[in-house]
Amino acid sequence: MRLEELLNQYSDRLSENDLYIWDYVEKHKKQCENMTIEELARKCNVSRTTVLRFTKKLSLKGFGEFKVHLRMENDDKKQDTSKAVKVCLAYEEMMQDMVQQDFKEISELIYQAKRIFVYGTGMVQKIVAKEFKRLFYFTDKRFYDFSGMTEYETVVKYVDSDDLVLIISVSGEADSTIDFAKKVRIKGTPIISITKQKKNPLAEISNYNLYISTTMVEQNLCKGRYESMTSYYILAEMMFLRYLEYLEERSQSDES
Repeated sequence: MRLEELLNQYSDRLSENDLYIWDYVEKHKKQCENMTIEELARKCNVSRTTVLRFTKKLSLKGFGEFKVHLRMENDDKKQDTSKAVKVCLAYEEMMQDMVQQDFKEISELIYQAKRIFVYGTGMVQKIVAKEFKRLFYFTDKRFYDFSGMTEYETVVKYVDSDDLVLIISVSGEADSTIDFAKKVRIKGTPIISITKQKKNPLAEISNYNLYISTTMVEQNLCKGRYESMTSYYILAEMMFLRYLEYLEERSQSDES
């Protein structure tokens, strides 16, 4: 399992210092593979024990095993020069994780909801919100996508405990999104959030959090870096398919 996957899996164990260490490592992976634990501790302005504790929180035996993972991942990047292959492999890993996830409780929330409001925080997320609306059109559930301060305030005013709110974000840290989520929870409305990382303020507020992994692709011909966001669409389709399975199970149960 890659270090980023371990970070997501054990995110509930990590402190702010741990996240700071990872942020440094992620930005300096090549340099860190040759550092001693003391050197990394100095770079992160933490103690040697803090670095060691961080690696063990990831279920690793210690700093030595952490460096082995780091070297292997750096070697993988050298060998795999194809941007398309890199993105496809990332999708494959994500889909394998999704297949093992239990969507039953989330499907139950969708089934019981009187109305479902879906809020995308950015341009891509807004498009994904419309994709949810399109997919679930094939069922008796209607997703109402919205954006903008006026619609935001209207939803907060009228939602109740019989409704459901789905929030699609990247970081799950935007103040406006957190403010919206808190107001919705005060009304007793359950929230499902979709974010890039498992540990974030929005995930903590939500009843259920699903997380996706995006893939960053380095390139030299255009400005900036390209980040593949297709994972959002894959997750939307998976939720829809799991919901269809849920409906089939309910139907079979009722017949028996």
